[in-house]
Amino acid sequence: MKISDIRLRIGESESLVYERALQKAGVKSAPYFRVLKKSLDARDKRDIFYTYSVELSTSPFEEEQEEILPCKKPEKPIVIVGFGPAGMFCALSLARNGFCPIVIERGSNVDERKKKTQAFFSNAILDTECNVQYGEGGAGTFSDGKLNTGVKSPFKPYVLRELIKHGADECIAYLAKPHVGSDILPTVVKNIREEIIKLGGQVLFDTKLSDVTVKNGRVEKIEYTQKNSKTELEVSELIVAIGHSSRDTYAMFFDKGVAMEQKDCAVGLRVEHLQEDINKAQFGKDINVTADYKLTANVNNRGVFSFCMCPGGVVVPSSSEEGGVVTNGMSEFARDKVNANSAIVCQVKTSDFGSGILDGMDFLRNLEQRAFIAGGKNYSAPVQNVTDFIKNKNSTRFGAVLPSYAIGTQFCKMDDILPPFIASSIRGAFAQFDNKIRGFASSGVLTAVETRTSSPVRIVRGENLNSLGIENMYPTGEVGYAGGIMSSALDGLKIAKKIKEKHLL
Repeated sequence: MKISDIRLRIGESESLVYERALQKAGVKSAPYFRVLKKSLDARDKRDIFYTYSVELSTSPFEEEQEEILPCKKPEKPIVIVGFGPAGMFCALSLARNGFCPIVIERGSNVDERKKKTQAFFSNAILDTECNVQYGEGGAGTFSDGKLNTGVKSPFKPYVLRELIKHGADECIAYLAKPHVGSDILPTVVKNIREEIIKLGGQVLFDTKLSDVTVKNGRVEKIEYTQKNSKTELEVSELIVAIGHSSRDTYAMFFDKGVAMEQKDCAVGLRVEHLQEDINKAQFGKDINVTADYKLTANVNNRGVFSFCMCPGGVVVPSSSEEGGVVTNGMSEFARDKVNANSAIVCQVKTSDFGSGILDGMDFLRNLEQRAFIAGGKNYSAPVQNVTDFIKNKNSTRFGAVLPSYAIGTQFCKMDDILPPFIASSIRGAFAQFDNKIRGFASSGVLTAVETRTSSPVRIVRGENLNSLGIENMYPTGEVGYAGGIMSSALDGLKIAKKIKEKHLL
């Protein structure tokens, strides 16, 4: 029996949900109980409450099992390039169907990756092959683990179930805005990798795709590099899940004649406010709930919006190339840090880049290099108080909000880094955002620069999801078909399904 619209006041014990469900159902007890959905209703700030949908049963709940298709494993291996959400879930699904995929990931395993990223955060020692962008779990490992997506897919419950099975908190199955937490994600991705290996798959870390050989519309073989040693491998299928930041790999594919096209992206800054102030603005001073936000505006005929909002989190140094400063945001599961942060980004159109397919990458790289120079050429990040940015004047000291970017910061006018169309659009958006969240434009600090919201290049694929003109190559995830952990995982599963159908007995 499913029961909806069960209300719980802020501060009330969650054990009351079960009791109220029994009352609404008109029964005295139910051996089995689970929450289906939990969300916060804050439409009336005078009356804020949680609302639940639950299920009661007299027998154990049945979990939907993954369909195992009768497939024939090809003689040559299926290779997946990249072990972010798309590559990981594609590999897991294929491994469970007996395909024994080989995954190659240019970065390190998650334990070694944490050491290398910490060396960067603490001492500005950048490993260009293993960082916040590259390594086990992909860029999402260091970005809160938000699972929001507007994508409709039958695979959504599967992804949530697998994340829980491998270590995520059970609440992600029913929260309206679920997140895994950057402190929990390393355990989750490691456990998924171990299952893939147990099922006969391989995951090769510190292994970079360096070449592909295409003949007669098929990838015949690939070349990968490990510690300066090159290996050639014939493949039956090649799944390309390289994310949005492997610019050198995109360039290699472009040189090989792989069909690619420009796409719009978004560029901007990270903004930090006191989490306490965001809470008060959203819910009122007497409500002790960690608040988030989602903001949109249209300025100068361009979309400006918040992206990857991290309540109670920190701004993360996220460079992957020498001589460039990149920011991202992350939160641990508890979301209990002092600041809230979010990217505030402006739409960048393909017409802003130039005509070349890879010109968008050069555009973003140039901004990262300008931020590097403005920060002092040591991976410190340029910062400016929000109020000073709006007035286009130099900042000389911080207000109540201190930046959380770990390496260090340097005051700088953001107009010295951003093109005028981006700076003016973001400046105009702050006035609109302040109407939605009081105080948004009168406090806070900005950190530059946010350039990795998505790839400015798409590897084009056809009706059968294969790369246009290459029968056995399948682009997936943030190479142009997803925009976060959940949507990338869903796209990886879509590719796995297509390959399983291709090899049916």
